[in-house]
Amino acid sequence: MRALSTVKFTALRMLRRYTFLLLYLVSPMIMLTVLSVILSGAIAETTQPIMNSAATIMVLSAQLFGGSIVMAYIYTDFFTEFKTRLYSLPFNQTMYAFSIMICGTVFSMLLGVVLMTFTQFVLGVEWGNWLWTIYIIALMAILSSIVCLIITFSVQSYKLSEGLSGVYGFGLIILTGIFFPLPDNAFFEFMGSYGNPLALSLMSINEMNQANAGLAWLQATILLAVIVILFIVMLVVGRRRIA
Repeated sequence: MRALSTVKFTALRMLRRYTFLLLYLVSPMIMLTVLSVILSGAIAETTQPIMNSAATIMVLSAQLFGGSIVMAYIYTDFFTEFKTRLYSLPFNQTMYAFSIMICGTVFSMLLGVVLMTFTQFVLGVEWGNWLWTIYIIALMAILSSIVCLIITFSVQSYKLSEGLSGVYGFGLIILTGIFFPLPDNAFFEFMGSYGNPLALSLMSINEMNQANAGLAWLQATILLAVIVILFIVMLVVGRRRIA
């Protein structure tokens, strides 16, 4: 329990890391503002403003990289010269690592909610079901933290961990087919839909906004199942590396 008492101080450390706020909040705000100017008045085939879908894609895509916040603090505290000092403290190091994960995930999720608020009340984006969107953002934030921790625990080099986390984020974005069409075969069709967490989250939000709650819950449940499986993998590799 002593380890969990450090949550407040970990949260303060994150808030004081201005580079995170610049990368995951200020930069997306600027990009979204520019997009709103470019896409002003543009309407999709669904008769909805294109900016609505563009904002959804960007906010959810940002969550793919939010796990790097957790990765940075885990690496600093457990795999640098601070490790000796940390292990001399009278608390459970595994629980402390878990508290960092909680803080980083909540921090990333809150940044997503701030972006939602900004786009709706400043840029006029319509988000539809706010509670459902926040739930999906939370799932994506948790998934990103878990994936980044698996990467961190699996490789020795932090630079390589950063690179692989970037491959994970940009790879999923590319596989959705947002920027350019992908080859027409079973693999890319699967990775552009149910095999891609980003695509699943986008589909789930879209289905809920179209009142297809059953399908939206199915897609979110698949995402949740992936999180549970990867969480178990993270525990196995994490205990082996931290021990």
